[in-house]
Amino acid sequence: MLNLDDRVTAAAIAAAGTVIGTLIQLHVTWRREVSARARGLPVSKKSRRGPVLAVSLLLIGAAVGGFAFSQYLVRQPDLESAAMRGQLQMQLQQISATAARLERAALSDRGSSGRPAEDRRSAEGVAATATLGPCRTRAVGVPDATPACDEQEAQQVTLCASVPALAVVTTTALYARPEDSAQPWNESRLVAGQEAGRVRFADKAFERAESEETKQVCTGFSSWDGEHGYTARLVVQYVIAPAASEVSSALLVPVSADSK
Repeated sequence: MLNLDDRVTAAAIAAAGTVIGTLIQLHVTWRREVSARARGLPVSKKSRRGPVLAVSLLLIGAAVGGFAFSQYLVRQPDLESAAMRGQLQMQLQQISATAARLERAALSDRGSSGRPAEDRRSAEGVAATATLGPCRTRAVGVPDATPACDEQEAQQVTLCASVPALAVVTTTALYARPEDSAQPWNESRLVAGQEAGRVRFADKAFERAESEETKQVCTGFSSWDGEHGYTARLVVQYVIAPAASEVSSALLVPVSADSK
């Protein structure tokens, strides 16, 4: 119970035995001396040496007991420190093992769910397509001439793509090609505001509300080509912004006392 060293325990037992034996011997000697004095017998030198020997043994036992007790007092803090160090090491090992498990779980979750979710968000997009026929205008004084249009007489259309109200537009891609063309869309990309042949997109796209849950991303397209109709295409890529309630809950995460 006291976690004593074997040598200290042996010294304490020896001291206790010595003290007990000495007390018993003093008691026996004292009773003999009292009995002898009651009978009027003279006290011998041997009987006188008995108490002295007993006291000497008592002093020796007390010294040994004191030494054992001092060793106990010296070793007790060391034993307590060793026990505390053992507990701390065990707790550190448990914390390290828990941290390693959490790290593996986080990496697993990130690999299994985080990346696909991110890919899905970045891949969200909608498209809008519109077709304009050849531009027609009246020819003045030349009945058989092919009517020609200029940019002021261009046909115009507004392309709008519906997205969620919380969407944040990342890119808008603009495409235009002749109506009867088999050219791939990725080879028909145009720049906003730049004239290509006899067609052009507006300088910039704009947004407008559609409902409480959706909005529209729109751009204008003009064609003054009198020979060909054109198909225009608007592709909108977006991500969903977090709602205000989600941002508030993320900012109000309580800080634990351990992290202070």
